[in-house]
Amino acid sequence: MPEATVFPGAAPLRPEALTRPAPAPVVAFTVLPGPAVKAVLPRGADLNETAAAQLYSRLGELAGDRRVAVVLELTGVRSVNRAARAAYAAIPSVSAWAILGESPVDRLLGHFLLGGEFSSVPARYFTAENDALDWLSCLDDVL
Repeated sequence: MPEATVFPGAAPLRPEALTRPAPAPVVAFTVLPGPAVKAVLPRGADLNETAAAQLYSRLGELAGDRRVAVVLELTGVRSVNRAARAAYAAIPSVSAWAILGESPVDRLLGHFLLGGEFSSVPARYFTAENDALDWLSCLDDVL
């Protein structure tokens, strides 16, 4: 049986590290007029259901029992999984989603996110924040 090669300074592989869920990205929140909230996901983040739970919790703190429009900026996000797509679509306190990005990869991830069950509220992808806010302001019963 061949011997295992160990490199100096290498940490041993622990199986529990492979099954542990990824931590939620730290999301920056800004309250906008309307009521609306802008949530900015950090560049390089992997968007998962834990991040959606963080947004859901923070919306409860910011908006109370009111529904709010959300501008979700995902510029530079690395990935979006199916569980995240379902979790974001299931947040009941959101009256509309304006997904914001810059690059073709952002557009692809934004449209993947919107491919979930977002049919219960208006939802659209934008490359400019002003366009997103203008669209939200034109919707009935959103702002």
